[in-house]
Amino acid sequence: GPPPSVLRDGETMRTFGDRAPNYDRSIRQRLVFGPVHDAVLNAFTAAGGPPQDILDVGCGTGRLLEAASVRRSRTQLSGIDVSEKMITEAQRKHEGDPRFSFKQGDASALPFGAASFDVAFSTMSLHHWGEQASGIREVARVLRPSGLFVLADVDVPFIFVTGPLFNWIDGSQFR
Repeated sequence: GPPPSVLRDGETMRTFGDRAPNYDRSIRQRLVFGPVHDAVLNAFTAAGGPPQDILDVGCGTGRLLEAASVRRSRTQLSGIDVSEKMITEAQRKHEGDPRFSFKQGDASALPFGAASFDVAFSTMSLHHWGEQASGIREVARVLRPSGLFVLADVDVPFIFVTGPLFNWIDGSQFR
């Protein structure tokens, strides 16, 4: 298979790792990720049955899983992200809560057994995957037969996600 942590268009894990300490305070959380997370959780809730195990592929610091935990208090919540620093931040935030589990890894080689999850989420992450088709196959592999995959992604022009304009919007110039 492809090497671990392959990202599209020459992006590096360092890009995401550099954002980890301030990621939850970014204006993007309120303007982009918050509304997307709400829409994903509403779609998931409308789909029915209570899941036992949820996976977030491209989980960042675990914000979507936090929101899911409020709606589903007895659910196991697992996250995977290519950025080791994002995973470290997620683990720090959820230390001591046995419902949460985070691993560093790539969507195209998920480190979970077949049929391990009732629900898988991926929000604002697919456009970063170097091997999108492999990632989708991996999500299908780790879902139980009646599992649900909720995907939300927007691929915005490059100028809006990198460089000085993005850094100013993101507030990362204050690091």
